[in-house]
Amino acid sequence: MATGKVGRGLSLGTMLFFAVAGCGGPLQSQESLPNPGEDDAAAVRTAASAVTKTLYYEGSCAWLKCANGNDARGACGLGCSDSGNRFARDYSWRLSCSQKVQVAANGKSVYATVWDQSCCSRFEGNDGLLKALGISHGSGTCTSKGHFTYGYGQATATFTY
Repeated sequence: MATGKVGRGLSLGTMLFFAVAGCGGPLQSQESLPNPGEDDAAAVRTAASAVTKTLYYEGSCAWLKCANGNDARGACGLGCSDSGNRFARDYSWRLSCSQKVQVAANGKSVYATVWDQSCCSRFEGNDGLLKALGISHGSGTCTSKGHFTYGYGQATATFTY
């Protein structure tokens, strides 16, 4: 009856182990040194999240102040501005006040800051953001709080954060 032993009392499996691993040492990893950046914690990147939604024009600061009957400070307390790239977030709370995110539409991409929360659970950009993305837009009319017409301007946009 065969015992599975060959040579000097070593099993076939043991002999194969030494043939593959080499004589007299532990198995070593096939990877020698880390690739550049692997040992640098600052080089670790996380996957970005993105959402694609319709970006609407929220109106000029003058229109917002008139239509809302307030100073248009916004939910984040940053105050309204027609310049710069800013937008009001929807109700999902995936974005925080003052957070900068990449916004892409019409083949253009810019960074914009969350300055407000939309009253209507939409993404609403200011004049600066819609201009930067090449989205045609205009404010509605307003005579006093509650007495206004909405403006126009919208496009599908991707928000990467």
